[in-house]
Amino acid sequence: MPGTVPPALLAMVEEHARHVNKYWSRAMQAGRQYHDYQGEWQRLVLYHLTDALAHNFLAVGTIAAYLQQHGTDEDLVRRYLQSPHPDRYVTRHALDHLTGLIGPLPGHDAPEPTWTFVGREIARQAQASDGSV
Repeated sequence: MPGTVPPALLAMVEEHARHVNKYWSRAMQAGRQYHDYQGEWQRLVLYHLTDALAHNFLAVGTIAAYLQQHGTDEDLVRRYLQSPHPDRYVTRHALDHLTGLIGPLPGHDAPEPTWTFVGREIARQAQASDGSV
C-alpha cells in the first residue's frame, strides 16, 4: 500500500462531505419548517437523508475498493468497515468512481460509466488546486 493518500481520494472525501452536510442541513431545515405537517415532514426529511446516505455509501465504498485494490488485508478492510461483508459497500458505482479518481486498473478498458467521469472530474479539480496539473 502506498505511503501517502492520493490527492484525488482526499478531494473525493471533501466533495462527498460537502454534499452530505448540505443534505443534512436541508433535512434539519425541512424538519423545522414542516414540523406541523407530518406528511411533508416525512417526505422531505427522508428525501434529504437518503440523498446524504447515498453520498456517504459511495464514498465509503470507493475507499474500501481502493484498499482492496492496493492489497490491504481483507480482515483489516472488514474491521475498518465494521462489517463482515465489504462487498456490500464495494459496488459497481464505487469501482467506477474509483476508476475516475485514480485511473483504471491495467487491462480494464470499457465504456466510461457516469461515476468514472465524476471521479475523474474531482481528481482533475484536486490537481488544479494542488498546482500539479
